[in-house]
Amino acid sequence: MLFTDSFRRGGTERQFVRLVRGIDRNRYDILVACLQRRGPLLSEVESLGVSIVEFPINSLYNFRAAKQFVQLVQFMRREQIQIMHAFDFYTSVFAVPAARVAGVPVVLASRRELLNLRSPWQQRAIRIATRLATGVVVNSCAAGRDLDSLKSGSRRRIEVLPNCIDLQEFEPRLSRGQVRREFGLSARSIVIGALGNLRPEKDLETFLFAARGILDAIPAVQFLIVGDGPGANKLKRLADDLHLSAALQFLGERSDVPDLLAALDILMISSYSESFPNAILEAMSMGKPVIATNVGGIPELVEEGETGFLVPPKDPMAIADRALSLCRDSARRLRMGQAARARVESNFTVKDVTAKLEGIYGRSLRELFG
Repeated sequence: MLFTDSFRRGGTERQFVRLVRGIDRNRYDILVACLQRRGPLLSEVESLGVSIVEFPINSLYNFRAAKQFVQLVQFMRREQIQIMHAFDFYTSVFAVPAARVAGVPVVLASRRELLNLRSPWQQRAIRIATRLATGVVVNSCAAGRDLDSLKSGSRRRIEVLPNCIDLQEFEPRLSRGQVRREFGLSARSIVIGALGNLRPEKDLETFLFAARGILDAIPAVQFLIVGDGPGANKLKRLADDLHLSAALQFLGERSDVPDLLAALDILMISSYSESFPNAILEAMSMGKPVIATNVGGIPELVEEGETGFLVPPKDPMAIADRALSLCRDSARRLRMGQAARARVESNFTVKDVTAKLEGIYGRSLRELFG
């Protein structure tokens, strides 16, 4: 049983779909469970022909959740589930205890973000879930170290499973020139982009201040921000205050990310908290150099001076300086982009990461049953 929150177009959900698609059906009989059977990725899972069962809850602390908990326990017993793998915070907190009550042999929780994004009560819930699980799957070594800091008393195995990418998904339908014409971008200008949900931890304010510094030095540079979220309106006001409107476009949530990445020259990530960002993985898969903050699991993905540059968080001047050096050196941009693509091909394909996941499942079962 692979358990996801929903099928919305988020980083965790996309990873979930890729792994469901990649797991060997000759070895594993897969059943997908969810808390909300909705979202644009649902049709992709349905097309795989796997069973999908919903346990709808809108809170972890009400009668409905308790009722669904009991039904989940009964369902896992009836289906004789041998492995239950919860992929995110809410499914780990909800389904891990249920799986232990149901007597499921292998119960895996997941951590896909750093703890500084969670409230004290959520951290307590994580501590309980990871203590109950037989193992915890994290998407970066940084997330594993973060989990150790909880001092939960758990001796459960921590398994590192990095995010993966389907390289076929990231073959753009439109050419670089076509995309640039669609958005009124000059064919000769350097285009720098940011990609992701517009949440506080992404710190797009630092991106905007860096953009102002870059434009002061090279006025022809243009910027794209792809994504939506609670911080959108505040960021747009700040962009106006910094007089960036002529050089910056907010594109909102998009389904044509490969096309948009094709139009970029550089990806710039200014987050102050990340475990293993999909945006960087996607840009690297398309041969783009990355300038990113040296936080969380980003250094496990971006190799300083090889596939991009690492900079301190909340330092727009450092980001701008690195961006300007790449703007002025097309040969280095090309070399870094090629190295980035090669790194993804060697380490983060769906095939490679799915094989690691199957290794985790197989090892967990062998430890129990020999």
